[in-house]
Amino acid sequence: MRGFFRRPRGAPRVSPVVRPSFRDARFGLLVAGESVNSIGGWASAIVLWGFAAYRFNASSYAVSLTIVCWAAPPAVFSPFLGVWVDRIGPKMALVTAYIAAAGAALGMAAAGSLAILDIAAVSYGIARALAGPAGSALPPRIVADDDLLAANALLGGASSAGAVVGPLAASAALALSGFPAAFILDAVSYLIGVAVVLPLSLRPARPPEQSGWHRDFLNGLKLVVRHRKIQLIMVMSAAVTFTSAAFLVVEPLYARHVLHRPPSQFALFEAAAGIGAILASLIIPRLKGRLNGRRVLGASGTCYGLAACLFAGTTFVPVAYVGAFTWGVTGAVFGTITITALQHTSPQQAHGRIMGVTTAINSWVETLALPVGGLTLATLGTRAGAVTLAGVAVLAGLINLTIVTRDEPGQVTAPPSSS
Repeated sequence: MRGFFRRPRGAPRVSPVVRPSFRDARFGLLVAGESVNSIGGWASAIVLWGFAAYRFNASSYAVSLTIVCWAAPPAVFSPFLGVWVDRIGPKMALVTAYIAAAGAALGMAAAGSLAILDIAAVSYGIARALAGPAGSALPPRIVADDDLLAANALLGGASSAGAVVGPLAASAALALSGFPAAFILDAVSYLIGVAVVLPLSLRPARPPEQSGWHRDFLNGLKLVVRHRKIQLIMVMSAAVTFTSAAFLVVEPLYARHVLHRPPSQFALFEAAAGIGAILASLIIPRLKGRLNGRRVLGASGTCYGLAACLFAGTTFVPVAYVGAFTWGVTGAVFGTITITALQHTSPQQAHGRIMGVTTAINSWVETLALPVGGLTLATLGTRAGAVTLAGVAVLAGLINLTIVTRDEPGQVTAPPSSS
């Protein structure tokens, strides 16, 4: 039976290394699958609270609880599920998460009560808690080390496409078939993700030391505590995440009270930022030799905060568009550099746990940033509050640059060779 699965004589040998180029069909399909998956995820997220409010006549408290059921699991479970990513590998973990998310999305579509919808939303959130670390740990196992930045940029651009197209897909699904259609679209998108991930061949890696689940989990936390470079990257990521989440509160209030524009203006700013992120993701692979080291990480975080200041610190709509577009560009650059730096700095056999801890920290920061953002705006006013919130990213970037300049050198270390 073993010989049945052998490669036939004369058949071409398929390289397990994927090139981050659309000329490589495997990577092109992966980017396409990520785009479809992101569109479905955004559509589902947007429709979820409307489904609770309109179909089940939920109160504001009940809608908030539904949102918590959807958003909280990654903040709680990602560090624990990162252990399983390292144990079974990012490919199988991602396939498992996608299948589970598709089932949960169908469960939300078929929910006959608010309680069932909340249970399905929790299941969906747990699936996302596994998919996040698995998706971040996958690129180092399918592309060469020198191609990581390019791969992360293009995959990040696919996710940004979801942020632009997802709301439109949600609107179209609602108009054509009602609320369940958006959840069904999301389920189909996850199954497409399974179809493009399954054929991928992984590069060999050093197997993780399995000494009990709880010990593996603690070893992952110890790695974060003891590794100063990983801590700096995580702090920078948390600071930018804080500014980004706080601006979810800033943007509609800024469009209304400062620019005196209708709600559609807020959506147009989001589109400008998304277009900037997509274009940046296409350009970054051509600049990969220059986007390297922790100095670039600190500088990109600073530029992200300055772009947010430009966006929300003006009273002129054309300048605000330039700021929103630049904000999207700098966000894409920062996100690509951050994930690449984490992948390079942390041991490959611990990527799942490192990415799980990062996902959890950013989820908690997002949750905290919303009320803090609202309180800051109420205290300082819209423009001054927005500049203050953007200053968090600026300050973190400047501190990172100061630490790197003092420590020398500024390069992140390459991962250990997996032979």
